[in-house]
Amino acid sequence: MKSPIAQLCFIVLMLAVAGSAICEAQADNSAIPQIRSVIIEYVRSIDNLDLNLARKVWSAAGEVSFIHPGGTEHGLDNILQNFYGNTMGAFSKRELMAKETGIHVYGDTAWSELSWTFHATVKNSGQEITTHGRETQIYRKEDGTWRIVHVHYSGMPETGALKGF
Repeated sequence: MKSPIAQLCFIVLMLAVAGSAICEAQADNSAIPQIRSVIIEYVRSIDNLDLNLARKVWSAAGEVSFIHPGGTEHGLDNILQNFYGNTMGAFSKRELMAKETGIHVYGDTAWSELSWTFHATVKNSGQEITTHGRETQIYRKEDGTWRIVHVHYSGMPETGALKGF
C-alpha cells in the first residue's frame, strides 16, 4: 500500500492538472468570439480594400506570412502591397464570404479553419468571377488582442483517382 504522503501528493497533482485544464478551457471559450471578430474584420479589410483595418487584424511582427495562389508574402508591408494592393486591387468589387469551420485555442496561440466563396469584378475587363477555397489562419495574442500571424489559402480539394497531386 502506498504511503499517505504519496497518496496526498498524487491527489494534489491530479487537482492541479484538473484545475489547469479547467482554466485553459475557460480561456479558450472567451477567445473564440474574439477570434471570430478578427475573421469578420479580416473579411471586411479585403471586401473594402481597407489597409488600415488590415493593419489592425494582422500582427506587425516580422515573421508574419501569407501563402496565396499569387505567391508567398513575408512581413506585413509585403502582405499589404502584394496581396491587398496587387492581388485584391485588381478587382473593382470584392465580396469574400467566409464560413468558419473550426477555431482551436492553445493559450496565446490559435488557428481557424475556413471555407470561402469569393465574388469579384475584374477592374480592367468588368468580368465577374466566383472562386471557392479554404484557408487556415494562425493567430497570436499580442498585448491582449488577437492578431493574424499566418494565412495559408488554397482551392477546394480535387477528388477522384490521382487528382490534386
